[in-house]
Amino acid sequence: MIFKYKDLDINYEVFDERENKDNNSKPLLLLHGWMGKIESWAPVYLNFMKTRKVYVIDFPGQSGKSDELKEAWGVPEYSEMTKSFISEQKIEGCDVIGHSFGGRVIIYLASRYESLFSRIVLSDSAGIKPKMTIKKFFRIYSYKIVKNIYKLFLSKEKYEAKIAKAREKRASKDYVMLDTDIKRETFKKIVNLDLTSCLKGIKNPTLLIWGENDQDTPLYMAHKMDKLIPDSGLVIIESAGHFSYLDNPKKFLVVTNEFLK
Repeated sequence: MIFKYKDLDINYEVFDERENKDNNSKPLLLLHGWMGKIESWAPVYLNFMKTRKVYVIDFPGQSGKSDELKEAWGVPEYSEMTKSFISEQKIEGCDVIGHSFGGRVIIYLASRYESLFSRIVLSDSAGIKPKMTIKKFFRIYSYKIVKNIYKLFLSKEKYEAKIAKAREKRASKDYVMLDTDIKRETFKKIVNLDLTSCLKGIKNPTLLIWGENDQDTPLYMAHKMDKLIPDSGLVIIESAGHFSYLDNPKKFLVVTNEFLK
């Protein structure tokens, strides 16, 4: 299905296998992580579609079937697109589950529009700026220095080749895999926005589910979110990583089913 937003085609799917389509269950919205897609939510929508209507979006400019972005977006732009989708589908007050980047969008929206969601599940959510380590500081700033030096002394063709190699050595794995300037600029806008100040503004009941061994959004971020969100609880999934809902879908679904009843 296609949702028209400005000049973009946004791909989405609706999953609904309820025996009684007239029941009063709240709709559920699923928001995937960075460079994810609808199919990455399969264990979750296959579970919930038996009892409620489930909406899943392919964020534009990522790995799904939505259009590529024509300009760089940040969290605010992705959030406003999501808000517009909710309004068009008439599902204000839905429950929502967001993984990683999807959590960023939820945090941004929930802190501004309390009535947009009912209950919130943040799975290994991004949104808190990581601690700056000496190693990370050196990697970032050595890349910037090298980039400026190459720009001064090399032709455009040689500059691009050298920068590609430097990027591969020094940039994060998520950044390295991006293949266009718009995607790289979008990534930078997203990760450079710290949403910590938004957490206290979330009034909805919120469940945090985290992988014990998450290296992308480490566990200290979960504890910080749990402390700052007024009505929140934290469940840690043992031995799981950043994709805790895929590493242990059984436990994830038991916990979310109970919370969203």
